[in-house]
Amino acid sequence: MVRPRKLPVEIPQHFHGERKPFVEYTTGRAFRPYHVILRGRHMNHKHIAAAAIALSLVAAACGSSSSGSSSGGGSSSGSLMNGEIKCSNQYKGKEVHIFSPVRDSENDKPIKDLVDAYKPLAVCTGVKVVWEGTDQFETEINTRLAGGNAPDVIDFPQPGLMASLAKKGQLKELPADVAKHTKEDFIAGWDTYSTVDGKIYGMPARANIKSLVWYSPKAFADKGYKVPTSIEEMKSLSDKIVADGGTPWCIGAESGVATGWILTDWMEDFMLRINGEKVYDQWVNHEIPFNDPKVKAVADAVAAYVKNPKYLGGDAMVKAIATTKFQDGGLPILDGKCFMHRQASFYSALWPKGTTIAPDGQIWFFYLPSPANGPKYMLGAGDVIAAGTDKPEAFDVIRYSGSNEYQSTILNSRKELSPRKDIDVTKVTDPLTKAFTELLLGAQVFRFDGSDMMPGAVGAGTFWKEATAWVVGGSTDDFLNNVEASWPKA
Repeated sequence: MVRPRKLPVEIPQHFHGERKPFVEYTTGRAFRPYHVILRGRHMNHKHIAAAAIALSLVAAACGSSSSGSSSGGGSSSGSLMNGEIKCSNQYKGKEVHIFSPVRDSENDKPIKDLVDAYKPLAVCTGVKVVWEGTDQFETEINTRLAGGNAPDVIDFPQPGLMASLAKKGQLKELPADVAKHTKEDFIAGWDTYSTVDGKIYGMPARANIKSLVWYSPKAFADKGYKVPTSIEEMKSLSDKIVADGGTPWCIGAESGVATGWILTDWMEDFMLRINGEKVYDQWVNHEIPFNDPKVKAVADAVAAYVKNPKYLGGDAMVKAIATTKFQDGGLPILDGKCFMHRQASFYSALWPKGTTIAPDGQIWFFYLPSPANGPKYMLGAGDVIAAGTDKPEAFDVIRYSGSNEYQSTILNSRKELSPRKDIDVTKVTDPLTKAFTELLLGAQVFRFDGSDMMPGAVGAGTFWKEATAWVVGGSTDDFLNNVEASWPKA
């Protein structure tokens, strides 16, 4: 096995993708582009062969009479979540298994953090939480469900996969009170990713944001450039940089067998900004064809950036997009060779060790702006957890997983974003995570990564492939027509 080399910084686990778990080749970590959250992609040429790793939290005895409903503790006489989960040691001796693509691996955040966050639930109910992580998530979950060996709780990095399994009757509908929380407690739009045929099967768990542009505050200040507040201003700024003799943008789209996903993110962000969320949903669900004029307008707008030699420093740099590793895509900013790089929140971990990431530092970010006077659109991804069994203890684990208590703990211990709309930003300890959280909570319209919602043959197949061929010289019509032709027939 080829041993992956280490990065000097840790790469966030939240990098997800539709049916496309992968191990990032420099770290050996599993990236998934909703779960990767990173926007993860499959790189089987240098992946770590890992068996499922199980970590368990041994329940503490519940003999204390003090209640910990607000502090995270619990007892036989208390409760959690305002009384929704009773603390009577009712699950003593029982285990709940969580099956997930998130696993322990070299340079990864320890799964122990995720499991330890269930300690209040364990103390309260006596339940033992067992985490099973795998780098073959989709294959294994399909096999287990088809074979009648369902995990109690399933951590899905892609709602599209969850929906397909729910339609097969292989997942359990969530109880009415849990479904109510899914609808009411999370950023608008998240409940739709958990709903299948009018029934709610998933609880939002973790999130990432993609509508970001990384830049150098010092370089902007030296040139007198201001952060754009609208998509129109961003275009004008790009033209100004060209006029000043600079290179506005740098892009890298090489990602092994997943090469091209960066370009699909550009398409998704601009689809929202040009056509709005209604057309975005129609596009993702194939209610309009992939070669519809509305989609062509988006491709043309994106081409003005990613196929523009003036914006990228020459024709050679445009063609180099397909061979420039996405991890390296933004690094020229540090050398003054470009000014901006559109990439998700996970990219914060890819800047070299010692890089100052701060509003007045070497690197910071701004929101990829919406049109002037338009809603604040946010593209992102994340995890949704569902029930493979209808055990009461499994439903209580899902209840607690979606709670403010649990998600706030994870936010601080693992720096993973929460899609809950009631997160107390003042209690987020890491400045960068706090800034991401403020941006996520400030979004007026959130939409999930489109390619993760499309059929796997399209979203993780022809969309990536054809976008790559397009950026290095292919025609827009061929790009769109070829993807449309690949869409599975009903």
